[in-house]
Amino acid sequence: MIKVTESTKSIVNPSYPNFMQFHRSNSPANSATNSSRTKKMQSHSKLRSGSLLLVAIAIACLTPISPAHASLFDGPVDRLPSVQRDSLRKGQPVVTGDNGKYVARILVTASAAQVWQVLTDYANLERFIPNMTSSKILENRGSRKVIEQVDSRQVFLVTITSRTKLAIQETERRQIDFRLLDGDLSKMEGYWKIEPVSSIPRRPPNQILITYTVNAQPSSSTPAEAFYTIFKEALGDTLKAIKTEVKSRFS
Repeated sequence: MIKVTESTKSIVNPSYPNFMQFHRSNSPANSATNSSRTKKMQSHSKLRSGSLLLVAIAIACLTPISPAHASLFDGPVDRLPSVQRDSLRKGQPVVTGDNGKYVARILVTASAAQVWQVLTDYANLERFIPNMTSSKILENRGSRKVIEQVDSRQVFLVTITSRTKLAIQETERRQIDFRLLDGDLSKMEGYWKIEPVSSIPRRPPNQILITYTVNAQPSSSTPAEAFYTIFKEALGDTLKAIKTEVKSRFS
């Protein structure tokens, strides 16, 4: 906050201690003098108005933005680059990254509970996830589970099948962390994250941003470049399939 001190007042509101001591006169000299003083007074008045305006602007600039206004456009989608925001709001999946380290996102019109139900339906994932031929729960300890998944896909004239055994750690309706215990890959770890999003500022959330962050590395016997290309392309298809399944179950 800017304080207006006595010294500041003398600038923005100058006084004229001798002005009222002059006697009125109809003489040309006095009239000219009075006219000159009137112009000076008008000039000082304009200066005072301009100075006060500058002070008001300075105070406005220094006034902190309230948290409500600061967070108005600071949601998980708003923080993304504009190209990604536009694609997500058009209903398209967005996949970024390379060399096995990827982040895939999609917006789904649903509640957190509905999306969570689909993502954690491990025993039925092969019903709607492309190229997944098997998904089983091997161990179930509440929020901790061990699952085994088999993926099979046609690459040119060759069918490639891979098996992964994953340890799962769930954070209720927020995040699913996973890491590779055994399988045909050298590494696979990451998480699924769900975040409520409002399509209209200051309105209750009506969408969920699903984010899939993964680091997947092939075994030494698999050509790395071919693996990275196939894996990255599959991420978009997987997210679209999840979105379709949520809509099918709850619309």
